[in-house]
Amino acid sequence: MNDGWIKIKNLNFYSVHVRAKTEWKFMEFISDDGLSGISEITDTQLQSPVSQIIAKLSNKLRDEKISSEENLIELIPQENLADTNLNYATAISGIRSAFLDLYSKRLQISLREYLAIKNRSLKEKKETIKLYANINRSMLPDDNGPVDRSPDAFNDKAKEFEKKGFETIKCAPFDECNSPFNRKDIIPEEARLGLERISAISENLEKDTNLFVDCHSRFDLNSSYFLHDELKDRKVKWFEEPVDPENNKEDMKKINSYSTIPTAGAEMVYGANNFMSLIEEEVIDIVMPDVKFCGGPTEIINLDQRLEDSNKISMHCPSGPVSLLTSAQITSSINSKLHLEHAVNEVDWRHQLLLPYEKIDGGKFDLPDGSGIGASINLEIINKKGKLWQE
Repeated sequence: MNDGWIKIKNLNFYSVHVRAKTEWKFMEFISDDGLSGISEITDTQLQSPVSQIIAKLSNKLRDEKISSEENLIELIPQENLADTNLNYATAISGIRSAFLDLYSKRLQISLREYLAIKNRSLKEKKETIKLYANINRSMLPDDNGPVDRSPDAFNDKAKEFEKKGFETIKCAPFDECNSPFNRKDIIPEEARLGLERISAISENLEKDTNLFVDCHSRFDLNSSYFLHDELKDRKVKWFEEPVDPENNKEDMKKINSYSTIPTAGAEMVYGANNFMSLIEEEVIDIVMPDVKFCGGPTEIINLDQRLEDSNKISMHCPSGPVSLLTSAQITSSINSKLHLEHAVNEVDWRHQLLLPYEKIDGGKFDLPDGSGIGASINLEIINKKGKLWQE
C-alpha cells in the first residue's frame, strides 16, 4: 500500500428495486487492500444498461497504480466520447465518482475536504446542506399502479413537505404535454391540467415558500412563451427545461431572453466546458449538473472556479441516496448558495440503503463523518430488495 496511489482489484455492481419501473444501480471499486469506493449509475433514462461499458473500461484499470484522477482519465481514452454519448457519460461519471470516493478514503479525508482543497475559489465550506423537495417521484406510479395526480393530490404532497421544513417545493405537472401542439396562438390545451396542479399548490403555500416547476422539455419555443406567462401569474420562481437546452440551444436562448423567471436545466450535460458555454451564451440562467452524467465531482469544482456569479449551479438529483450524498459533498465544496434537489417520499426505506443511515431533517441534509462520501451500501437491503453481480 502507498498513500499516494490506488490499485483497483475488483468491481461490483448493485441494483435495488424502488417502485414500478424505477431501479437504483450502483458500482463499487475494491482496492488491493480492501478499500471501497461507490457511485450511483442508475440508467433508467438510457436505452441500454451501462454496466457492460463500465466493466470494459474498468478492465484497463485493474492492477494499475493510479495516483490521481488525471491519471485515471489517461487510462480511459474513451473519456472523449462522453461529450456526445450519454451511455459513456454515465459510465465514465460513475467510474470517476467511485474513484474519488476511494481515493479520498486513501487520503483519510472526506470527499468534501478533498474537493475544498481542489477548489481554489471556495470561500466557505458548508457542513449542512439545504434541500428542496422534488415531489414528482412520489407522484409517479408505484408497484400497485398509477397514483392520484389530481390538483388536490399535488397540493397535499406540497403541503406535507412544506410542514416538514422544506423552503422550496418542485413539481413536474405536465405529463400530458408533448410538443408540437395544434394551436399556436394560446397556451396548449394539454397544459391546462398541469396549470391546475400548479395553481392548487401556489394558492396554498405559505408566502415565504418557493415553488419550482420542471417542464421536462415537453414544450416548444412558441408554447414556452405562453407557458412562461402562466407560470409568472402563479408566482413560480423557477422555470426548468421547457425545451432541452443542449439539443435546442437557440430556442432556449430566446426563451431565456424573454423569461423574467430564472431558467434552469442541462441535467444530462457532461463536462465543465459544456456547462460554461451554456452560461456564457445565456442559454439558461442556472445549470443543473447531475453527478451520474456530468463527469463526477471534479467537473463541478472546475466549473465553480470559472464562474463570476457563484449562484449558477444547483445539482440535479431526483435519484437514490448515493447520488444525493455525493451531490451534497459537492454542494458543500462550491460557492453556490442554491439548494440541492431531493426526491422525497419515493419509498419509506430509502434512508436505510446506506450505512450510516441517510439523515434528512427539516429540509436539511446532515453530512456524515468519515472519509470519502462517508457511507457504504447496506448489503442487508440489497439482499432483501436487490442483487449484487459482477461482469
